[in-house]
Amino acid sequence: MKTVTTTPAATGFRQLTSYEIDYPMYAVCHFWSIDAYIEEFRMDVYYWIKTSCSLSDDQFGDPYYFELIHAQCIKLLEIAHVLFSDYADFKIDKDHPLRRQRFSVFGHYLEDQQVLRCPDLYFRTLDGKEINDVTIFFEDFFEFKSLDEWYLILDQLLINSREETSVVRNAEIGPLILEINEYLEKLMESIYVVYQTQAINFIAEHHPELLD
Repeated sequence: MKTVTTTPAATGFRQLTSYEIDYPMYAVCHFWSIDAYIEEFRMDVYYWIKTSCSLSDDQFGDPYYFELIHAQCIKLLEIAHVLFSDYADFKIDKDHPLRRQRFSVFGHYLEDQQVLRCPDLYFRTLDGKEINDVTIFFEDFFEFKSLDEWYLILDQLLINSREETSVVRNAEIGPLILEINEYLEKLMESIYVVYQTQAINFIAEHHPELLD
């Protein structure tokens, strides 16, 4: 069993430890096995962004958890950056049950399915090509905004979720808020694809305690 270090990494990352950077599959599996459940997290992020966009003092979801949601989004962002920078192969094997034979979005994909099952149900925003190879999404994600720009966006969302100001009035972020929301939803789905297709095997060998 590998030894885990829990000190923050001296790389400019805010959330990942040095161990998680060296072994990103550990970070992936810890996040989805211990830290968060994808459907609950999806709604938490949605309500957090909705609160950030509110033109009044209305709050959606539980504001007590907004800082945690922000930190978790930062962690997923950093995991994606490490995975993308590693130039790893994330293509799903042709015989893998998660592989999409059609490249259409979720609604059209369901038309061909007789049984709705997990984890297929979790991938509602990624299209078929992005599921079959999440590198396609990572390229798009970091072409849309750089790592530092994503930090600024997430920080601004946190600020606006705490104050009676709306992020939609931000000249740079406001016009893109719908795209940002979709990208963040795709981000969590993409890391969950890696969790289902690669991380669980790594953890079963090196950190079985995460699967207990």
